[in-house]
Amino acid sequence: MKEVLENLPDIIKASSESSLGVVALMLILFSALSWGFFRRSSEKWKVTSLAMFFLGCILFGYTAFKTSQDSLVFNTATPTNTNLTSSLSNWVQEAEAARKAKTISSTSPLPVDLVSTRNQFEKDWRNSSLNERKKLDVEMAYKALSYANRLYRVVEADSSVKTNAVYWANESIRFFEEIQDPKYLTEALIDKAALYLDISQLGHNDKQQFEEVAKDGDAVMTRAFKTADVDQQAIVLRISSRFYYNLARPASFRLSDDWDNNYLLLAYEKALKAFNLSPEDSKSANQLARVTIKASKNPPQDIDPAWTEKLRNSKEKLKEAWIQSQASRTDSLERLSPLNVLGVVTLETVSREWQELNLEQRRTASGKYRDELEEDSIAPLREAAALLNNTQLRKAYGFDIYYDIARAHSVKTDVVRQISEPQSIGAFSEVKKNLATAKENAKTSQLEASVKDISNEITFSFLSPIEKEELKNVLSIGL
Repeated sequence: MKEVLENLPDIIKASSESSLGVVALMLILFSALSWGFFRRSSEKWKVTSLAMFFLGCILFGYTAFKTSQDSLVFNTATPTNTNLTSSLSNWVQEAEAARKAKTISSTSPLPVDLVSTRNQFEKDWRNSSLNERKKLDVEMAYKALSYANRLYRVVEADSSVKTNAVYWANESIRFFEEIQDPKYLTEALIDKAALYLDISQLGHNDKQQFEEVAKDGDAVMTRAFKTADVDQQAIVLRISSRFYYNLARPASFRLSDDWDNNYLLLAYEKALKAFNLSPEDSKSANQLARVTIKASKNPPQDIDPAWTEKLRNSKEKLKEAWIQSQASRTDSLERLSPLNVLGVVTLETVSREWQELNLEQRRTASGKYRDELEEDSIAPLREAAALLNNTQLRKAYGFDIYYDIARAHSVKTDVVRQISEPQSIGAFSEVKKNLATAKENAKTSQLEASVKDISNEITFSFLSPIEKEELKNVLSIGL
């Protein structure tokens, strides 16, 4: 009886749409009209009208009873709902087993059981009603929808549109909007934003697509912050920082040009807030360092000593976070970003601090800075370069990673010159070697920008005029 009362509106609606229900309603309507027409007539017509009314009510009541018994709208044991609950549970179980095994890759076939359980869940989800979906455990529903989205992100790793991943991200958002669950709506929006970040990485050389994705992603995160609880705010702020960072790119789309300082500083503020909310999260430390690097190189921060200190602080925070988390990060993509950012933030920090020292101070500090460059810049960048070769990003970022290794060796060249001239010769040979490798992966615009960097960029400013000319020759060969 409780279930009948809870689903009474649906039962009445379904009953009124059946053939017998339509006849019953017509009898009720006709009896009401005849009662009005014959109300002043003999008792015979009044009784006939009343009898028609009761007959219509009995027929409609029977239809409603039959509808409830046949489980057309509500019965929790309906085959469809049972199928959805079962297929959802099986899909979540298979997806979590695959996550634990860490065997899913865009370069290898997916396990048969994983694909079959996903397909069955998708079929049952599409064929289910909102009323059936509302009966699901909310956390399980989120996991199922999120895992579908994430698996398609892997399958469609090389796609710039990711049709299926986008579909399930949107499906998740729609469902949690319908049931008005702010926590899981925020999680669904975060999943959608992560998908946008995947797309922007693949399309970072397509100016129009990149800007559109960055704006859409920023809109998603602005919305997510309104629904986020305290525990979710850090990740929302961190992802917002990434989108503001993307929006700060130069209008020319030449990354060597000045960036939009308003967006860049906003990205820094969001990253700093995210880190302060979750200092134990290595991803927050990684984003803070990444934004600090770019903001410190943009005018007027590029000549502000306060930003040298901010670089040092962000570098130390990232190093500490990476030491704590690196053992648990076995996936290439999970390791690639923090290794690259740690390497770059170290070489930028050392460059700024080295520039501010006088000759005597450089001689004293040369050993310390040499070791820091080797351990915290060159070694992580070398590992990042090796990992890059095993990802779908190798073509897009092949130039950047080897160019950063060359810059690190460029700073090291002057640092070790204070210790030993032969060491500086060896370091400079590494600059040329890695610059040549970077050139093999470069676009014409990147080569043009890097030639200008040799004359203007801080990491090359410590080289002699002759050394700079040698590097320009390395980059200009074959142009």
